[in-house]
Amino acid sequence: MRKNRPLTAQSTPIRQATPPICTCLIIMMAFVALTRPTLAQDKSMMLADHPLVDTLWHLPSGKQIEDKHILADAVSEADYLLLGEKHDNPRHHRLQETVLAMVGHAGKQAHVVFEMLEPRHQDILDETYRTFEMKPSECVSPAQIEKVKRESLDALATKLAWEQRGWPEWSIYKGVFKEALDNGMSLHGGNPDREVLMSVGRGGALSDEQLKDLKWDQDYSNTNRESLLDELVAAHCGMMGREAMTPLMTLQRLKDAHMARAMRQAKTKGEIAILIAGNGHTRKDRGVPLFIDQEDKVVSIAFVEVVRDETNMDAYPSFDAALYDYVWFTPRIDEIDPCDRFREQLQQMKSKMDKNRE
Repeated sequence: MRKNRPLTAQSTPIRQATPPICTCLIIMMAFVALTRPTLAQDKSMMLADHPLVDTLWHLPSGKQIEDKHILADAVSEADYLLLGEKHDNPRHHRLQETVLAMVGHAGKQAHVVFEMLEPRHQDILDETYRTFEMKPSECVSPAQIEKVKRESLDALATKLAWEQRGWPEWSIYKGVFKEALDNGMSLHGGNPDREVLMSVGRGGALSDEQLKDLKWDQDYSNTNRESLLDELVAAHCGMMGREAMTPLMTLQRLKDAHMARAMRQAKTKGEIAILIAGNGHTRKDRGVPLFIDQEDKVVSIAFVEVVRDETNMDAYPSFDAALYDYVWFTPRIDEIDPCDRFREQLQQMKSKMDKNRE
């Protein structure tokens, strides 16, 4: 008989570690809000003249990479390529386009998995992919095909309810999708469906078969578990204790496992699976690579915003060979204190919940 088991942290069922239901719902909603940033209204970039901006570093050697062909060779040899980002930074997406073009130029078949998309979107993605595979014929001219492609790409944002689901404006991601499609790369959803995340967050269970498929036996080390809890507490600005973060740690692990499975399922031998996701998911110590076979070659690139007056690379937490293979520094989208933004989001959620009770 197939049994469903709750996903656990240190073998403790979520229900046993979950705070009161009202607080639980708020932190789960806050988790979604934090991973789907507010829309970037200001197109200007900050600190564009920072000395580190646009520099690329190979972390195992600690050396700056001047010749981008070195990076092109490295990504073309990967089985799995992870492209991290800060979601609302347009420069990160332009650099992702650059790397996708490198893969396309290498001539290997590639498949792109997006954190922002879910399994329920797959039919829409496949339809768009087929549109970009159209070839001119006696009945259809190249100009007509290009027009259909543009219209298909423009319609994708509406079909995916992109901005309605809380992701940054479509215009800064559109080029990433176009670059992938122009190079014949298939598109795939990486995240679990929202309903699955919410169910698991409330203590819901997955079957043994699902857990095996997700490679759920791959768990955090004690060090990585503690560091993730520290990050989650800091991300919530100290307003939630470590115990309250335990369900969110499990959700983070579930998302990483789900994205890794999507990458494994998308490719076959000799092909490349590429992930577009936040930097927290693309780190090699406890992100998506935790659920990828060790014999496969993984290359992880983090696109990182510079910090005002900070030119020492070692001062950037991402500048660590245990986390990423490459770091590419970029300007900032803003210098707003994320805790100020989080407090505002939390208050809005509380007010909405109070209003719904009336």
